[in-house]
Amino acid sequence: MTTTLERAAGPNALAATDPRELIPAWAFDLLTHDFRKKHHTSHAYTERVIGQMLVFLMAAGQIRRQARKDPAAYVRIVLTRPVDEAWHEALQRTEVYLRIGLAFAGSVIHHRPVMDDDIRSGAALARTIPYLKATGLYVDPEFWDDESGSSCCPPECNDMGGKVATRSWDGLVPEGPLTIRL
Repeated sequence: MTTTLERAAGPNALAATDPRELIPAWAFDLLTHDFRKKHHTSHAYTERVIGQMLVFLMAAGQIRRQARKDPAAYVRIVLTRPVDEAWHEALQRTEVYLRIGLAFAGSVIHHRPVMDDDIRSGAALARTIPYLKATGLYVDPEFWDDESGSSCCPPECNDMGGKVATRSWDGLVPEGPLTIRL
């Protein structure tokens, strides 16, 4: 199999038809190992779901980069339950996850669990698919088709679509957006 790499929108982000090529092989292997250990899935399934998580994060990162230039360009995209399970595992590998966010979005890509009418109706997922495809990466239909209305979050965890205002850290950290310098 041949994979073609080319520069994407971000200065350090790469786009490839195979999402496994987006991050170093050791990092991909670490994420698949973590997922398999907890979910007891086949190696093939695990590689595919981790790949789809990377497709989602690339799309989210592209939206974030564009929204920093033009706030009106922001659009909320959502993921399906199986892909969200992979995201939850990746969040626990901070040394890998932080670098994924920096590479794809230039910042951390936050996870705000929510269930609302936009997700339940399927509109959010229908809006998401074109953004996934726009990455140029393989979008695996097994993880996106017939999955509308799913969320990692039951209805009682609704936080108004992730728009709950954060509160003060009382001087422990600077207010406003944080910058991480490597």
